[in-house]
Amino acid sequence: MAIRIQKGGSTEIKLEKFSVGLGWQVREDASAKDDFDLDVSAFMVDASGKIPTDDYLVFYNSEKRLKADENGKLLSPIKIVPYTEWRSNDEMRAQSRPVDPEISVIGSIDNEEGGDEGDAETIDMELSKVRSDIEKIIICVSIYDAKNRGQNFGQVENAYVRIYSEGHEEIGQEEIIYDLTEDFSTCASVEFVQLYRYNGTWKIKALGVGHHGEFDELVAKFT
Repeated sequence: MAIRIQKGGSTEIKLEKFSVGLGWQVREDASAKDDFDLDVSAFMVDASGKIPTDDYLVFYNSEKRLKADENGKLLSPIKIVPYTEWRSNDEMRAQSRPVDPEISVIGSIDNEEGGDEGDAETIDMELSKVRSDIEKIIICVSIYDAKNRGQNFGQVENAYVRIYSEGHEEIGQEEIIYDLTEDFSTCASVEFVQLYRYNGTWKIKALGVGHHGEFDELVAKFT
């Protein structure tokens, strides 16, 4: 049975290699002029609470990439290729996944449409590969162009984060899950969870911290 954590709660991650699935549903609004585009990012910070370099912000526009198919499955050989491999940003985001230099955190293929069922985006992690001075990995979700589109997290429901191992991808098979039940109706970005080192192990903490600003506000906080 999955371990359920609530805001402020934490538990040990007993898996070394796993996936972090993030899901949500957007309330239907026939009058909406623009689609919702939610983006996942991972900030890998050191003891200062900041990312050491830009390479440790793993997000849809990261310059270091791993080639992948349209479903996000990595293509062999698994090696980092530069963003210049592609003719455009759209092509890059559709054909690759962002990654840190150690290939310890592999971001999701960019999914602009989200999903009604199952995970909207997935991050793959291998904790033994995380750079030694990285103390925390904060996983965030932001709404693209929220201000101009008049959008906020009040229009998002049933958001969750879950951790599961290979072969246990189905909903209900996860090891750990956090259902975000907080009110983020004025927020354009949210810190979902953080993974952090603790006495030689890794733990996950449910954050549920909302921000009025968009992705740029998160970048300002962690850089």
